[in-house]
Amino acid sequence: MTNFAEERAHRGVRLAPILAVLLLCMTPRPMQADGAGGLTESQIKAGFIFNFLRFVEWPAKAFATPSSPITVCVVGESPVTALLHEAVNGKAVEGRAIAVKHLQPGDESHGCHLVFVSAAEARHSGRMLESLKGASVLTVGEVAGFSQSSGILNFSTQDNKVKLEINLDAAAHANLKVSAKLIAVSRLVNEKTTPGAN
Repeated sequence: MTNFAEERAHRGVRLAPILAVLLLCMTPRPMQADGAGGLTESQIKAGFIFNFLRFVEWPAKAFATPSSPITVCVVGESPVTALLHEAVNGKAVEGRAIAVKHLQPGDESHGCHLVFVSAAEARHSGRMLESLKGASVLTVGEVAGFSQSSGILNFSTQDNKVKLEINLDAAAHANLKVSAKLIAVSRLVNEKTTPGAN
C-alpha cells in the first residue's frame, strides 16, 4: 500500500480525468490499485467517494435548505482528505456544492451527509456507526467488518485491487436510495456476512 508521503507526492496529479475514468468504470469489476494509469489506492477511493454522491439520493430533510451543500466528512488522518478537496473543487451534485471536512474521533458529525472512517480510526468505527444510527448519513469505511457492523459502504483491498461492499439494509435504515449502478459494482453484505468472504 502506498504510504502517506508517497500519497502527498501524487497530489499534483489532476483528478478530473481520474474521476471521469472511474465514472465510466462503474461496471461489475474491481479497480486495480497502482496499475494501469498509475492510480494509487487513495486516488481510487477519493474518486469513488466523489461518485458515491452521484449515485446515492438523500431525503430532502437531510439538508437545512434547498441550496445547502453536500458535506463529506473524513474521520481521522488520511491522504484521501486532500484528494477529496481537489476532486470536489468547483463541482456540484444536483445543484448542490460539495464541502469536505476533516474530523477527529469524537468530533460532532452533525451536518455530515457522507462520513468516511479511515483505517487509522478503525478502533473508533463501531462507536461512530452507533452514533449515526437513524441518521440519513452515508457511512463509508476501509475497515474489515465495517459493513457487517451497519456501515453502508466499505472498501476492501484484495490482490492489490480495491473492491466495494454494500449493506443495503443499512442504507434503507438511513433512508438513502442507492442507484442500481452502484449496487452492481459492489458485493452485497449484511450483518450476518463473514467479513472478507467472497
